Amino acid sequence: MEDQKVILVRSPAKLLHRHQVGHGWPQVDFSNATDVADLMNAFAEQEIDLGRRRNQVKRFFSIKEGDIVVVPLYKAVTIGFATGVRSYETGIKNAENRLEVKFLCHEHDGTIVRAPRDDLSGALSSRLKVRIAVASLNEFKQEIHEKIDQIKTTGGTNFSSQIKAQEEAAAARLQDQLLKNIRDGNTRLESGGRGLEKLITELLCIEGYDAKVLHTRSFEGAADADIEAIRSDHLSSSRLLIQVKHHAGNTGLHGLRQLQQLETDEDVQKWLITTGGLSQKLIDEAESYDINVMDGEGFSEWLVKCANQLSEDTLRRLGISTVPSLLI
Repeated sequence: MEDQKVILVRSPAKLLHRHQVGHGWPQVDFSNATDVADLMNAFAEQEIDLGRRRNQVKRFFSIKEGDIVVVPLYKAVTIGFATGVRSYETGIKNAENRLEVKFLCHEHDGTIVRAPRDDLSGALSSRLKVRIAVASLNEFKQEIHEKIDQIKTTGGTNFSSQIKAQEEAAAARLQDQLLKNIRDGNTRLESGGRGLEKLITELLCIEGYDAKVLHTRSFEGAADADIEAIRSDHLSSSRLLIQVKHHAGNTGLHGLRQLQQLETDEDVQKWLITTGGLSQKLIDEAESYDINVMDGEGFSEWLVKCANQLSEDTLRRLGISTVPSLLI
């Protein structure tokens, strides 16, 4: 199919067994829209400014029958073909608007094939790290088709896929429990939010940034940021200013207001990172001020992804064992 698209969709793993992917936006039922213009009108009626996320919404809605959908998982991906069937259902955060996808399955037991990321090209593996929820992978169409043919020919990489599924489940359990422990203060991180700031600084260093915790009086008036991170090379440079909140419930607007007051150059990215939840109102307002946000679930996912690169002292403070464990 010449017009067949290949689309990356970040979707909760718990939808896989239902052969679905989801994209959130509980305020609008995508399945009621007849076309993209109709969908945009529905958002306008709700007075929702999509901002930079407009293209992602359009891209997700435009997935048609026969398009290939790639869902990133823990150390793996799963691949399927869209059926064009849309639905709406609450109960899973950021996945209210659903699309049916027939994922590739093992012949012997019908379980979904999880293709190890290690088997993919370096370029595709790097592309899978993109933070946006819905992205085009059309430039990797040939590689994806080759992977599909390989899976169909072999019936799936049985043992490896089973291990990947167990690793994914173990990572999900770790993410949930670790986030709960951090929210409840059941760690050995420094109190008063300082320990969380140092932890995020270490994660940024793992990602290649030169990061530091800022002094409490680094800015004037109500403006504030807790962390500065800089990364540069011969081709580009970026600077992050991050406000960190150690919360158990929803994070209020105070941290957002502190970032809004910062006077910065255009190349500076502002981030609000919290261990708590984020209301849709805060997310929408942050978008309008070009401020990035990360809630507790996103932070926990990031933390687990980088866990094997954290220092032994940090792992002990978090209560994460350095002793290997068996999956079988």
